[in-house]
Amino acid sequence: MSPSISIYPMLLLRSLSAALVFSAAALANVSAQAQAPGFTSHQQFNDTLVAQFNRGDFTASEAYSSAALRQLESAGSMRNFLAKLKAQTGQITAIVPLRDQGKQHEFEWRGEKQNLRVTLVAATPGVLDDYIISDFIAQPTARTTPALTDNQQKSVLDQAVHRAATLYMQHPDAAGLSIGIYQGGKMAFYNYGEVEKGAGRLPTSSTYYDLGSVAKTVVGTLLAQAVLDKKLKLTDDIRQYLPGQYANLAFEGQPIQVLHLANHTSGMPGVAQVYSPARKEWQGNMSLVERTAYYNQYTADSLLQDMHRFQLETKPGTTYRYNGVAMLVLQLVLERVYQQPYEQLVTKYVRTRFGMPDTKRVLSATEHPRFATGYDKRRQPQQHPNYTGYWGGPNMSSTAADLLKYAAANLKEREPAVRLAHQRTYGADTGFGMGLGWMLDTDSEGQRRIYHDGQSIGFNTRCVLYPAQDVAVVLLVNENISQSRLTQLEQCLKRELPSVARATRPTPGQ
Repeated sequence: MSPSISIYPMLLLRSLSAALVFSAAALANVSAQAQAPGFTSHQQFNDTLVAQFNRGDFTASEAYSSAALRQLESAGSMRNFLAKLKAQTGQITAIVPLRDQGKQHEFEWRGEKQNLRVTLVAATPGVLDDYIISDFIAQPTARTTPALTDNQQKSVLDQAVHRAATLYMQHPDAAGLSIGIYQGGKMAFYNYGEVEKGAGRLPTSSTYYDLGSVAKTVVGTLLAQAVLDKKLKLTDDIRQYLPGQYANLAFEGQPIQVLHLANHTSGMPGVAQVYSPARKEWQGNMSLVERTAYYNQYTADSLLQDMHRFQLETKPGTTYRYNGVAMLVLQLVLERVYQQPYEQLVTKYVRTRFGMPDTKRVLSATEHPRFATGYDKRRQPQQHPNYTGYWGGPNMSSTAADLLKYAAANLKEREPAVRLAHQRTYGADTGFGMGLGWMLDTDSEGQRRIYHDGQSIGFNTRCVLYPAQDVAVVLLVNENISQSRLTQLEQCLKRELPSVARATRPTPGQ
């Protein structure tokens, strides 16, 4: 669990969508059989962790890590994280049990300066398989001015959404929030905050946000369509679609297959170019207009040239490492097999197949006023960049209305390409895995979950599907406070939805 500390207390949520590295073979042999020190309940285990936290004995807490958890974070990570955390929270003065479900045991830790939501993932008390710690809980120093909203708080769903959104918007750096919920064939939209701080304008379901890496799911679905169109095969060596010779794009005789680009197992480096610290500083001091112009100079030809210098770090198909460069190479391959520019190809595809007219890379002059102002980690405003080059990753702008249409279509799986994109291509049958661009796992109830998060400069996004419950949630915000907070918001909403469904179901005789 890598720490992420800001001026406002900001905690981390572990997520396998982050840049974690692990192999299927390694995880298959991991045993979570650490010796439990005789705890009789998870409550007792939690009380012990709090006592150790208060006296600063963070090494003792780390000793409860299971073998599985030790595979996911290096030695000392928990110790260092908790030490930084205590500087923000002070002593824990009270504990409130919140929720027990399966292996997840949730508590509120009330601190002198900050409250925490702590989830212990443990089948056996005293054996910690994972942990989730966040500030997504009522705070003693939350913002006092209510956020603007169009939520009328009339229905049970309205009220459930408002409870969760209020927790999110209490952060002083929160800007705008758009929520889309699909449940049982019905769509609902809610908006909070401002499209630009101080402007007093509420976002709507047609406000543009940058999708960040959620756009990678569109690339994966477009790849599935290309397979169905017989433009390529998932097992093809990518070099047959590249001009020139690339002997370096193989490892121990194993070439990179098209599939490996889509499920983050290509072994490619994480960046196409390695810049000096001075160069990075120079780029960081650019204005958005200058940065956009600079990055747009990096074309498909630039990427192809840099690919001659790539050295694969792992054997393709064996090790998951989240990789935006591989997705750009996949974008390039799709351009070449369809003989169309990516912008034209993807915009037409999502418009005709999913009814998404407001999902695109390039916004027109008339569309720009609908784009929310983003706020980066330094709280600096960011306008829409109109990236057209091959730098960073496949990026698109969209709206809550469009993204929820996409989520609903993915739930229904009527499109053959959607069904193919959801098929597991990496990972064991249970636990974390990959489809084509989509991430796959199960929720705390053991139900199938299909999802992707997105982060770009000034924006965070989350799109989650729960097929068994016929539920989808999309969240878009115009700030970079923390992706973990958005995940916590979504999970809070998901917990509320079953009770909402029961409350709105007609009783016999009605």
